[in-house]
Amino acid sequence: MRSPLNSSSDSLALLPASQQFLIPPFERVRFTVLFILATGFGWFLIWFGLRSVQDPLMPARAIERGVLSAVITGFVFGVVVSAMQWLVLRRYLAHWRWILAGTVGYVLLTVTLEVGWGWIGVVTNSQAVVHWFQQLSPAAVVFAAGGLRVCLTALCAAWLGMTQWLFLRQYTRSNFWWVGVPSIAVLLSSSFTFLSVLLLTAGVRLPLATNVLAAGILGTTQAIAFCALKKKTVDVPLGDCTSPLVVAPEILDYGLVKTLARQLQRRLNMAWTSEHLNDDALTYLVGVTQNGAIAAYTPLNSPAVEQLEEIPLPKLTNADQAKRTSSTEPLARFEVIFLPSGSLQVNAWLGIPLTWIAVSMMTAVLILSAIAAYSMPQSSLNLQ
Repeated sequence: MRSPLNSSSDSLALLPASQQFLIPPFERVRFTVLFILATGFGWFLIWFGLRSVQDPLMPARAIERGVLSAVITGFVFGVVVSAMQWLVLRRYLAHWRWILAGTVGYVLLTVTLEVGWGWIGVVTNSQAVVHWFQQLSPAAVVFAAGGLRVCLTALCAAWLGMTQWLFLRQYTRSNFWWVGVPSIAVLLSSSFTFLSVLLLTAGVRLPLATNVLAAGILGTTQAIAFCALKKKTVDVPLGDCTSPLVVAPEILDYGLVKTLARQLQRRLNMAWTSEHLNDDALTYLVGVTQNGAIAAYTPLNSPAVEQLEEIPLPKLTNADQAKRTSSTEPLARFEVIFLPSGSLQVNAWLGIPLTWIAVSMMTAVLILSAIAAYSMPQSSLNLQ
């Protein structure tokens, strides 16, 4: 059996899509939840710190708005939020430059937003614009001002996407769309806030804590985007490009994959009756056909190569050869981990569909935002 080799980016096209992602599909839920919590905790730390800055004993000049204030705000946001996110990301992107990229991006965002809003203030104070505003209803003026601020914020947020993309392009491919991810987060959170206002005008009171909503939507949007990124290189064995693990198409029915995972776990539990002698976990990539037959497997770490005879995979694979109808029939791929304790784990490479995760997390963020709005004064949740 081959030992793991590092593939070139040209060989990635040979791999099934589920094996190319930066975040393994079976870790999507865990990663998304942790990333949202990290982003939210970063915002909470900033909010907690700004409560002391807003103390009435502070000199007025210390909290005046301006370019310097925007630089300080962006720097604090960038360092704190990016550092919290990196605590989750370091398992997949070990380099600390994510913090640097986020800090520079937040500074550019806040500075351009401050300058842009100041320029808009000058324009809107001109006689022609003032005369035009006087012809509009108060509701239309509020809507126009709010829409203008949202559009400006979304445009400025592209700076954050750009600096983060400059970091991510070193480790991932086909990733330029990341530049627009923070802008999408701004538009989504603004849309939910606007919907809340519309409901209020219709007599339905559903307030949302804007900063809880913004932090949650940003964390969710970026986490889902991370799950969609594909690595430049993948540590999987590609020595035999004719292996079913490489050439066979993917089984995309998530319900069937879950059923096959349970079947595989039962079979391996019944066949593996003793603990292996190594202190390390033995990790394998295993391909299973639609009828449950084990088509192929390969080690994913060095201990797995050395102790191949200690596990039941070789015997079960040989016994299942007669059940296979074709060498290229679709496969469900699983990460199988034999633990020193004698237990094992079976993780489906396909993972929960990103759409399901995105909808679930967005719903949870909206619920938490509504709870925060009801339980805490709105002024205490405002970072401005």
